[in-house]
Amino acid sequence: RELLAARAERDAAGGRSDSIPAALHEARGALAEAAGLTIDELPFVGELIEVRTEFEPWRGAFNLALGGFATTLLIDTEHLARFRTAIDSVRTRVRVRYEGAHTGLPTASGADPRRLPGRLDHRDSPFTGWLQDRLAQRFDFVCVDSAAELSRHADALAVSGQMSQGSRGAHGGHGTANVLGFSSAGRLSELDARIAELSSDLGAAEAEATRAAAALDALDARHEAYGKIRDTDWSRVDLVSVEREHERWTRIIGEVAEGSPEIAGLQKQIAEARKKVARLQQETGRAKGVQERIAERWADITDEVDAAQIAVERAEDAGSELSGAEAAYLDERFAGPEAESEEGASRADALLRFDAALDAAGKRLIDDQRAAQDTLVDQRDALRRTLEGFLESWPNPNLRADPDTSIGDFEHLLAELEASGLHELEAEWRDSLVNLSGNDLTNLDSALGRALREIRDRIEPVNRIMQDLPFYDDEHRLQIIARENQSEARRRFRRELREVRGLIDAASSDAERAQSYERMARLIGRIRRSAPDFAELIDVRNHVRISAEKIHADTGEHAALYDHIGEKSGGESQELIAFIVGAALRYQLGDAGSERPRYAPVFLDEALIKADAHFTRRAIGAWRGLGFQLVIGAPNDKYSAIEPHVDVEYDILKDTKGRSWAKPKVGLPHGA
Repeated sequence: RELLAARAERDAAGGRSDSIPAALHEARGALAEAAGLTIDELPFVGELIEVRTEFEPWRGAFNLALGGFATTLLIDTEHLARFRTAIDSVRTRVRVRYEGAHTGLPTASGADPRRLPGRLDHRDSPFTGWLQDRLAQRFDFVCVDSAAELSRHADALAVSGQMSQGSRGAHGGHGTANVLGFSSAGRLSELDARIAELSSDLGAAEAEATRAAAALDALDARHEAYGKIRDTDWSRVDLVSVEREHERWTRIIGEVAEGSPEIAGLQKQIAEARKKVARLQQETGRAKGVQERIAERWADITDEVDAAQIAVERAEDAGSELSGAEAAYLDERFAGPEAESEEGASRADALLRFDAALDAAGKRLIDDQRAAQDTLVDQRDALRRTLEGFLESWPNPNLRADPDTSIGDFEHLLAELEASGLHELEAEWRDSLVNLSGNDLTNLDSALGRALREIRDRIEPVNRIMQDLPFYDDEHRLQIIARENQSEARRRFRRELREVRGLIDAASSDAERAQSYERMARLIGRIRRSAPDFAELIDVRNHVRISAEKIHADTGEHAALYDHIGEKSGGESQELIAFIVGAALRYQLGDAGSERPRYAPVFLDEALIKADAHFTRRAIGAWRGLGFQLVIGAPNDKYSAIEPHVDVEYDILKDTKGRSWAKPKVGLPHGA
């Protein structure tokens, strides 16, 4: 019955283009007829998906991972309620799962080939969009080559079929029939193998039945003989007479044989013939065993020849032909070690060598396929990284870094760039970039030195003004001193500027230019505003140290150096501050060479109120000597030291309503 069922399913599968078992097809047909739907309106999931060619070794794992979902019927949600009512009275031998699905949803492309959904092709159908979403939601497993990598991902599937989902997992079920695919070729191969196996089992069973019948006949004969022996009255049997008669005839035969050479020769021939018969019987038994094995092998070969012929006919019908490169590749894979001479080899030996070559070639093809799949994945990842790097350098919202969907756009862009000849200008652009950057570095070195000189040049007019302004007493003057604040980092940076410029000038080859460019790029990186050394290396205000030096008015000899105001009295501090702040203002205004600054008014709040008359006089003299017009605000009881040195005074008064006004004070002659 199993053989008949397998042959019937084989005949039915030959007219279909899927791998769904016949029992499920029959059940679907009954349900579709009851619901008034066509077979195309009730597809199995397995009919709508196929394993991509480069991932064929994963077919078994995908069947295990998808499980019952692959044999689930899909039905448009609009028909779901009517379908449930219509099939309720239908009886089927197998239980069929079904699920309502929305049709006409948009389809997606460019799925990640590292995951299960990305390794499947989809048949064009109204359910494709919904099926892609469902696979991404429920079966988005990362495909890994070994079980050791399963724990690295939340959901993962190994090529062995083991899968993990967090702390859960599943394994086993190997040998399950394939239900995925657009073609029935795989299912036909499985059924052919099953039919061959059942045919072999049937032949063995029939042979065993024949042997059992013969053994039963022999047993019946022995049983009948034993029954006769049991029924015989042994007391009536004269054994003595029989034994005497047997001895007499034995003696007569011996005497005759001894007296007749012909009889002795015949007896010898009979003995040899008996030995030969025994030997031939043994050889016959062995030959029967060989014959049975040959018959089984012949049946297998016949099935293989039929399958090969079917494959050849399909290829011829499809117009498939091997190219020269493909034929050479297969010849190389089927080439084995030098065979023995065909003249002395039997057909069996030739067949064995062919089987060995076929098996070795199959293993080589599997290894080549696995290597090609790995190479394809690696090359796709490398291409994706290349496209991502291109888009990072030249962003384009119309392009995606997807090798599967956007490679044509990038090839078109490459063709445009090659047609424009942009790549031919690379060397010229690189040389110009290096030279211009080198010129900029030279200008930077010169600008740093020039900035230091400009600081000193702008301080010099201020110092000339202060040479005429008494400081501390009438015998001393105050000068602003700018000293270069050297550091090892700045010295090394200036030296590298000069060295890089020298490398650029001396570069004569692409390698030397590349080396100088890399060193220049590192140097430029140090002077970017985001670099930690930017302020120290580029801001020239950090390159000089400003201090105030007290000198003798007549000789110019050094008297004291001020670089802080921590230990001075109030009057000394205010005098020093007046000189320094005034000098700084003239420096910042940048017009120290003019008679007066372009902005003269300076407002001081409660300045010089703690200094005595001498310090106050020199401080105000410093401000005026530097060309500034002072406006000093001070409390009424604390400006006595300031009053002798000002031209106009005003009292600020406020009435009870909160209004204030300025009241001038005029000095009167003595005695008026």
